[in-house]
Amino acid sequence: MAEKQCTGDCLKCSLQQQVYCAAQHGHAIMGYMPVLLERIEALTSALSGFAPQEIINPLKDNAQIDSGAENREPSTS
Repeated sequence: MAEKQCTGDCLKCSLQQQVYCAAQHGHAIMGYMPVLLERIEALTSALSGFAPQEIINPLKDNAQIDSGAENREPSTS
């Protein structure tokens, strides 16, 4: 029997083949889960050493009131 080569276009395959492929992909993804969880735990433990800090918000209104970018006082006249 000749083997078919997967083209990645599932719409060209029968419903039975699509179900089979979906099951195979699901089974493969389940194998990746322990590795992903291990990496997430490693990242969590690495980031837990940082102390929470205030986030710098560039949109917050902290503009200078006196001398600005022009390095001179505003004119009062």
